[in-house]
Amino acid sequence: MNSFEKILTDILDFDFKNLNPIYQGFFVMCFLAIFVSTCSYFSNDAKISKDGYKEMSSKSFSGLIIKKYKDEHNHMTPTFKLKDSSEIYVYSFFWEKAEIGDSLSKKANSRFIKIFKKDTTIVIDMNVAFKYHDTFPEK
Repeated sequence: MNSFEKILTDILDFDFKNLNPIYQGFFVMCFLAIFVSTCSYFSNDAKISKDGYKEMSSKSFSGLIIKKYKDEHNHMTPTFKLKDSSEIYVYSFFWEKAEIGDSLSKKANSRFIKIFKKDTTIVIDMNVAFKYHDTFPEK
């Protein structure tokens, strides 16, 4: 029997009940810690998505992008500087699609963001981007 078969046999013959109670407790605590961390991560991710959706939905902006950067003073938040000197903090799904020289348009309480490029228009639906479908009524 080669070493790989021996290791595989040992793994298949493993019995948790025969393990020292201290090690049993350790494995149970590790499993619970991983389970709680995973649940916490995904529930927090949904909350961030919902909060981000609400914040972005209420924003209104329009203008030509003259600068695209990550703001070092605001946790490396993706940022656009528009021609009228206003700064827009955005999310990565939006920041990746727009370039310097593109125009942006978003009405307050609308879920659609429009990026006007030289030869095309990109419409971003925030329901899809945020995976959040409890939308606010549009005006």
